[in-house]
Amino acid sequence: MGFWGSYVVCRSGTPLDGIQAVVERHDGIDEHELRPGGWQIGRYPGPELADDGPALLAELAEETGAPALNGFVLDSDTVFVEGFSAGGGHWRACLVREAAEAYCEDDGEDFDAEFPPAEEAAHAAAIRAREAGLLPDPSGLLEVFAVEDTDFSEELFFRLLDLLGIGPAE
Repeated sequence: MGFWGSYVVCRSGTPLDGIQAVVERHDGIDEHELRPGGWQIGRYPGPELADDGPALLAELAEETGAPALNGFVLDSDTVFVEGFSAGGGHWRACLVREAAEAYCEDDGEDFDAEFPPAEEAAHAAAIRAREAGLLPDPSGLLEVFAVEDTDFSEELFFRLLDLLGIGPAE
């Protein structure tokens, strides 16, 4: 059985366990990683943070004054990625698209309308990264969004962060 839960990514001098937008929605963080430039990543088990994604991200961005990102991992099969910035608004994408679509087949929504294909997802992610003052790798983003199968989708999510310019810990 793989991981079920969210990775919350933001830039803030306040630790994630002290940011109200997150604290009011979840009992606690089980992993925390600091990255260069004040970025931090928190891992939260369970579905709570994914259930209220757009509102969580908007509040998180308002509270921190910086863009925010959430990656909801489903059994390590796929990741639903959502981001928000004050200038760019809300955006969504998914990693390991075929697995994501399988998880959504009974929800009655138009999957293709909700989650853009790899090219569009990579383009939107690169735009949002540049808006955040980061230096994304557009071709690398396209490769990550085009991956069709993986044993641990959360590894793809961390690769996505690297390619967005939220570099690995020093």
